[in-house]
Amino acid sequence: MKIAFGLVAVLVILLGMIAAVGHLDGSITFGEPSADAPSGDGPSVGDTSPITGEEQAYLEFVIGTLETVSNDISTLGMVFSQPELDDEGWQSTATLLLNRIEMAYGAIATLEPSPRLQPFQDAAGRALDNSAEFAKVLRVGLQQGQTDLTEEAAAKLVAAAEAFGEAEELLMAFLDAHVAAA
Repeated sequence: MKIAFGLVAVLVILLGMIAAVGHLDGSITFGEPSADAPSGDGPSVGDTSPITGEEQAYLEFVIGTLETVSNDISTLGMVFSQPELDDEGWQSTATLLLNRIEMAYGAIATLEPSPRLQPFQDAAGRALDNSAEFAKVLRVGLQQGQTDLTEEAAAKLVAAAEAFGEAEELLMAFLDAHVAAA
């Protein structure tokens, strides 16, 4: 099976996530907490205190990074739909996309979010780490002249999609529970 066909299912999941969240364009909008959301004073599950400026900046950066990787994976699927291993332009595009996907994990790995955003950080890190592993497996295949999606690459891509979905759920729960600081 060609990489393009293997990517289609996962890309549909990732694109669906982007459409559903609507926040991955770098503009985060904050709503009122739900009426049944518990209240509390600490960073517990019941904490409904407003989102701080630091948290907002953190979210914008991490969400932007997640969006970039998701878009790069989607573009990679299009590039691999018509592989041209002998074309320098095709090789350059594929290499650029693989490099960006691999480097994204490092961009957020050392960030220290607030305790209430740590679960989101963990899920985002898993999504980007699995995406980077996927890119590494593809790169090895390309170096060997292979454009087929291996089971290992497919497994990494599915794991990335699952972690993207988990990150989305955690983000939405966080945004539903907190309002922007004035």
